[in-house]
Amino acid sequence: MRRTITNEIWEQIKTAYASGLGLREIARNTGIPEGTVLARAKREGWTQQIQNAKTLVKHEDSALAVTPAEAVAISMQQRGERHRERMAGVSERGVDHIETMNGPEILNSVDQIEKLHKVARRTFRLNDIPPSGFTLNTLTIDSLKIDVG
Repeated sequence: MRRTITNEIWEQIKTAYASGLGLREIARNTGIPEGTVLARAKREGWTQQIQNAKTLVKHEDSALAVTPAEAVAISMQQRGERHRERMAGVSERGVDHIETMNGPEILNSVDQIEKLHKVARRTFRLNDIPPSGFTLNTLTIDSLKIDVG
């Protein structure tokens, strides 16, 4: 004898499945044949609908940690840092090579050495202007109101 399952019951089964219960377990608990529940879920695409709903909720809940512009800025900064590190390695290897050269070789390579020097100064930020001026504070005994006797 066939029994008609109402749409309300199907919605309850779908809700139970979306909440994490297995289809076979739901079928056993409701007394509906497993094949019937499995076939309905497959025919109506419950798994895909639930996945899409979960994905949509995740996208709505999770605010962007950074804006796209910030992501680009971070990426460019990281690239710059990697480039600076590589150039630092090149500069250091160049200096090591120059140290092994004898006097006449160094004099014949002045232009290349100056280029290396320029790259190294820029890489290590040695061209940055140091802060100008300084403050000198002096401590006098009179300012402390101490009697010296």
